[in-house]
Amino acid sequence: MNDEKGNYLDLPDLGEVDEVMIVEWLKKEGDAFDVGDDLVEVETEKTTFIVDAPRAGKIERVLLHAGEKAHIGEHLAELSA
Repeated sequence: MNDEKGNYLDLPDLGEVDEVMIVEWLKKEGDAFDVGDDLVEVETEKTTFIVDAPRAGKIERVLLHAGEKAHIGEHLAELSA
């Protein structure tokens, strides 16, 4: 999640899947969250997954919005401490 340009929420490895659709952000820009909080719902061809918070922080900027596709490891949002 750490990057030279800041901290990011990345799409985790979901097994056999390499592309998902962003369904809904469960937290919005400016929202604070704790470790394990549900942040975003994503969908594959067969099922949906909830991506949870790997650490506490705040969503600074959503990078991929509902209806957009994401690939494993891609930045979904910029986070702050």
